[in-house]
Amino acid sequence: MRFLGVLLLAVALPAAAAPTSVSTFHSIGLYWSPEGGSESNAARVEFRESKASAWRQGLDLWFDARNGEYRGSLVELEPSSSYEIRLILASGAKEVLTAKTWSEKFRVKRIVEVPTGTKRLVINAADSGDEKEGYVVFTAPPGRNVVEGNDTDDSCVLVRQGAHHVIIRGLQLRNCKRYGVLIHRQSEPVLEAQTHDIVIEDNEITGWGGFENLKPDSGLADSDGAIHCNYYRETDDARRPDRIVVQRNRIHDPRHGANPWQSAKHGRMHPYGPLGVMFDRCGRNHVIRYNDIHSKNGNHYKDGIAGADNFSDAGFPWADSDIYGNRISHVYDDGIEAEGGNRNVRIWANSFDRVFVAIANAATTTGPLYVWRNVSQRTYDRGPFIKAGSRHPTANGGRAYYFHNTAKDASAGIARSGGRAYNFVARNNLWLKSRVNPADGPFDLGRDKVESIPNFNDQYARPESGAHQSAAPPMRFGAEAHTAGR
Repeated sequence: MRFLGVLLLAVALPAAAAPTSVSTFHSIGLYWSPEGGSESNAARVEFRESKASAWRQGLDLWFDARNGEYRGSLVELEPSSSYEIRLILASGAKEVLTAKTWSEKFRVKRIVEVPTGTKRLVINAADSGDEKEGYVVFTAPPGRNVVEGNDTDDSCVLVRQGAHHVIIRGLQLRNCKRYGVLIHRQSEPVLEAQTHDIVIEDNEITGWGGFENLKPDSGLADSDGAIHCNYYRETDDARRPDRIVVQRNRIHDPRHGANPWQSAKHGRMHPYGPLGVMFDRCGRNHVIRYNDIHSKNGNHYKDGIAGADNFSDAGFPWADSDIYGNRISHVYDDGIEAEGGNRNVRIWANSFDRVFVAIANAATTTGPLYVWRNVSQRTYDRGPFIKAGSRHPTANGGRAYYFHNTAKDASAGIARSGGRAYNFVARNNLWLKSRVNPADGPFDLGRDKVESIPNFNDQYARPESGAHQSAAPPMRFGAEAHTAGR
């Protein structure tokens, strides 16, 4: 991705403020700037569902001395549930707040059936739903749900700036010139409207992607996402798209393949080519879950799920976002590239196979980032499970947590691929047949060094290292993970 100049965090400390929260389906991000905050003054978290009597302990909030703020997340919560939360400083200060997770049941305002034979579906701001009455759903019944690409339009589905409360559901997007679904910023004239609350679900996208549009005469495929949000030229954070949900999509077999890191044709070159999901400066508070991203036609991906900018205090997925339950394979670079701010970003229960790097976190500028219970099967050229670190000190100060991950045949558990890695905590991971560099941090290789971690493994009487608890049901990924146990 693009490596742009670092956006420095403000050095002025904020005035004392009441705590705030930002929710998703299964998580709540917490922010608190009390008087007396410091690294030596721990901030304990307790929470319970409003209908429950017992309080549970969360992982302590992390104190960021750069701006005097405690930040952290509650994880693995129930959707559409209210929670009471207590924040308690070691020095005695206390705050109580309530927060509610998102509902998985979307209210529907109306359904728009996409006509048979549609070559391109355009969704305008005027097509939007609203928060009170619900979403407008664009769909079509099986057998009449194919949108076949053409040589004129870049995308099979175009979401224009200002659209909101829209669901794109159950379509087959085939042979799209460059993108399956494009969330687009208008450049002429520049609009003030914000795109938000977009759901892209249960679609099948295949055969997309351009060639030599970005690098003419290079012999390289374009970095086009099957689902692509392009706000690269947007400079106003308030106009970047927020709350995009990408779930249960089957993304496979791009038209062209990415180049590997080393090839006879290109020598040693960073991969360029198709992606499953690409968010280029596209806001915050997103959820990307239960998607299948793979290939059977021999064409590989540059990245599975990715974005930009890597060395910034935004990046992808920026803040208050979740990436989980995805199954990703056939990737020449990063399975998931979550780099930049990573402020209350949670990545868990994803499966990787035939990727170079499972999860890239170079760098974590703001934090905290949480990565837990992910599984990596095979890597190309024995790449690392985690790519971390930065050569830019100001881009490398955010806290990162790595808990209960399992990696097989990786070159390293957590590698300093991006530069020096610091301010991370690694516990209860299982690196199988992987090289471990002690300088990269603390690692647990066996099942005799397991630590209890509030909210992450305290539901088990005897937690085990690695992603899977032996007494738990088999782990499932992709679309089938969403239906398991339902």
